[in-house]
Amino acid sequence: MKLGVCKITGFLIAFVTLGFQSIDAKPIYIGVSNPDMSFLSGGVAHFQGYFKDEGLDVEVLQMNANVSVAALAAGNIDYNLILQSVVTANLRGLPLKVAGILIERPNHAVVVHPSIQKFADLKGKKIAISSFGSLVDILARLTSAHFKLDPKSDVQYVAAGSSSARLTQLQTGVVQAAFLTPPGNLRAEAAGFKTLLNVRDLFAFPVNGIGLHEQKLKNERDEVKKITRALLRANRFILDNPKGAIKILAAWGRSKLEVAEEAYQYNYKNYSRNLLVSRPTLENVIESTRWNVEAKRNVAVDDVFDFTIVREILKEMGETPK
Repeated sequence: MKLGVCKITGFLIAFVTLGFQSIDAKPIYIGVSNPDMSFLSGGVAHFQGYFKDEGLDVEVLQMNANVSVAALAAGNIDYNLILQSVVTANLRGLPLKVAGILIERPNHAVVVHPSIQKFADLKGKKIAISSFGSLVDILARLTSAHFKLDPKSDVQYVAAGSSSARLTQLQTGVVQAAFLTPPGNLRAEAAGFKTLLNVRDLFAFPVNGIGLHEQKLKNERDEVKKITRALLRANRFILDNPKGAIKILAAWGRSKLEVAEEAYQYNYKNYSRNLLVSRPTLENVIESTRWNVEAKRNVAVDDVFDFTIVREILKEMGETPK
């Protein structure tokens, strides 16, 4: 279901006007970019009834990243699974936090012209990304640095928009490489290009998580705990039940079963079983974001990430969170 911020705002105003005050009486809105493998946690929690098991009425809404983070800050949606937009907003001063990590490694692939044999061959070349300051931008610069190329001077990044638009720039020769997500990289291979590497094999970098307003985390912890528990169950379903996850992915994304299976097989290992990642990984997310968006605000890990509720849930399940 796709719903604009204005419609959500109007709905909430109407809701208040009618005099309903109970948090349990209103729907809970969760923002995602697309009904695809990258946000399957939300789809599985909905289709499997995990939200309902927690007594919640949840709607998962497709929204642009910039719109969704603005809606989250304004209180027009309750949660946002687009992690990088939440981290960036926090560094820019908005009172948003991340309560758990859903995907701990990126699913992006570097697709190149057949003449490129190694990443170092891209020195002096152009690389297509989505937009400046985005997750793809950050991953592209981290990848360049990983291969000893100066992200500021050795390569040129071209903001090309969507994954399909990046592929078009590669096909027309505007760029010599592109950061693509499935099935974009598979379409590129079919068109004669090659996948040079998968970013997940280079470093851990969380790409999706449970974003929320600081006030919700402070004042509505019971609801946050229920949402988090439902998404934790969803992640474990994705990891442990391939056939079920693929079926839900196909239904949610309205794709063919074979397309959903291909996307699942390429991405499922990137999902977090415990919604936790190491502190050094989180420090890298913050520092990379600060550097990339030129944010001057110095923040600590605990200013952005709060995993206390996840740890509570794991302890209640008899597990020892690391």
